[in-house]
Amino acid sequence: MFYRIITYIKFLFTSTNQYGIHSPFIYDFVTKCLYKKSDFKGTKTIRTLVKSISHYKAKSVHIVSRNRHVQNLVKSTFTHIDFNHKPYDISYFEWPNMEISTLIMKAESYHNNSMILIKNIHQNQENSNLWELLKDNEKVTVSIDMFHCGVLFFRKEQTKEHFRIRI
Repeated sequence: MFYRIITYIKFLFTSTNQYGIHSPFIYDFVTKCLYKKSDFKGTKTIRTLVKSISHYKAKSVHIVSRNRHVQNLVKSTFTHIDFNHKPYDISYFEWPNMEISTLIMKAESYHNNSMILIKNIHQNQENSNLWELLKDNEKVTVSIDMFHCGVLFFRKEQTKEHFRIRI
């Protein structure tokens, strides 16, 4: 618990909102997706997942969660979603783990505009270390740390950047 508090205080001092972003792609994602008003109730991470599916008009989603509620929620909210078709438009992981690294290495699992959303990236020291390894992967070009969750993108046309955004 103490680790999480200290990490959150550091995050607050180093994070920004849409006004500190100079990448058009990330600015668009933050303003038109993350900061968009929504009637959907849920945790910040689940709201981010639902808004992202809607924003990117995702057709193929990969969900790795012990909680079946997340997949059922996505199924009921977006009836057109396919959960078994690669490449995935959006992948959701409840915890940072090495399976994400394996997914990143398999080129058939994602495409240029794919997004990986990871919950609990700062839950403990181990998760924070895994998050750092994932965002430093050579195939990841853009990462966004939102404290409660993190996002990885693979856009080849984008220079490698890391953002800390308050949501």
